[in-house]
Amino acid sequence: MQLEIYKIEEYRKNRKLVYLDEGTPAFCLYTKEIKKYELAEGSIISEEVYGKIVELLSKRARERCLYLLESMARTERQLRDKLKDAYYPEEAIEYALSYCKEKHYVDDLDYAERFIASRSATLSKKMIEQKLYQRGIGKDVMEQAFEEADIDEEEALRSLIERKYKDIADLSFEDRQKVIKKLMAKGFSYDAIKAVI
Repeated sequence: MQLEIYKIEEYRKNRKLVYLDEGTPAFCLYTKEIKKYELAEGSIISEEVYGKIVELLSKRARERCLYLLESMARTERQLRDKLKDAYYPEEAIEYALSYCKEKHYVDDLDYAERFIASRSATLSKKMIEQKLYQRGIGKDVMEQAFEEADIDEEEALRSLIERKYKDIADLSFEDRQKVIKKLMAKGFSYDAIKAVI
């Protein structure tokens, strides 16, 4: 396998993007690495050199994942998106994610279960599902996580109303309608809100 370099362009301080076609960059390397591997526009990357680049970037992608996971838990898709945004090649991304999953640093089911537990007192099931979906949690994983969770949506709604709107009975009709709209925006159904109120 031989790959021709279409273009090399400046990216950020001491880094360059390497294009193997006219589309998106294939990978990003430091300027000194571009020199080390003798990469230039129009030149051919041998299979051996490409393998070395992927190996280097795979280790770097793994370290990037570990760094991102230090500050907060993330889903597999969140990590994948971060690595793609940093122009890691697909092989490096797969290596880094496989490593993190193997070590149980990334576990979408565990993430979903924790997320549900932390949000079920203030959000509806529908809203939690939407937020998990945005984070890349698949339907099957979501369903499994909800099966493990003990959620009483009506109790969550009651608790939320009591905490935020202590004197709801004393509110005017207009203010009560505003409260209902806010709760509906959190994904609770109108019928459930009326029943609890």
